[in-house]
Amino acid sequence: MSLITDKARRIAHGEKPRVLDLFAGCGGISLGFQLAGFKNVAAIEIDSKAIQTHAHNFHSDSDEEMFKNHAAPTDIVNVEPHDFFVNLGIENAEKEIDFVVGGPPCQAFARVGRAKLREVAEDPQAFLSDPRSNLYLRYLEYVKYCNPVGILMENVPDVLNFGGHNIAEEVCEVLEGLGYKCQYTLLN
Repeated sequence: MSLITDKARRIAHGEKPRVLDLFAGCGGISLGFQLAGFKNVAAIEIDSKAIQTHAHNFHSDSDEEMFKNHAAPTDIVNVEPHDFFVNLGIENAEKEIDFVVGGPPCQAFARVGRAKLREVAEDPQAFLSDPRSNLYLRYLEYVKYCNPVGILMENVPDVLNFGGHNIAEEVCEVLEGLGYKCQYTLLN
């Protein structure tokens, strides 16, 4: 029996699904999932104020040392999944994480962000070289590592045309290659 089948069976028997929130900010997506009955297990966020707020919102009942771990900013580019989870005392993320959610940074994709990048770099194509435009690839690395039952990735509409490249389509192709059924849509 596969790990995903085991996870789905456990959830079907009433256990709360466990969530990893990537690019979590202070926890908007985490809150939505919590209100839907999910348990926030961990979050990755590089901004120190945002992750401290997230920790207060979702891990205030943790002991002091674990709270510090949850409140520590993490650069997803420089931390491999194994090391991140070991730091939180999660020995086997593949068994402990049921859903991966999050919204990779959108500045390179959003029209407002693109305009700001053009202004700062004095280059009309500056958004194409913004390193944040590749952070969805790190998201996918965490998905591969955790083998979740489900995934939610949120972003702006312009992710559908990033210099002629449809990032959402690429994400779906990768996820389908991992055995997931995937689709994307625009929500208002």
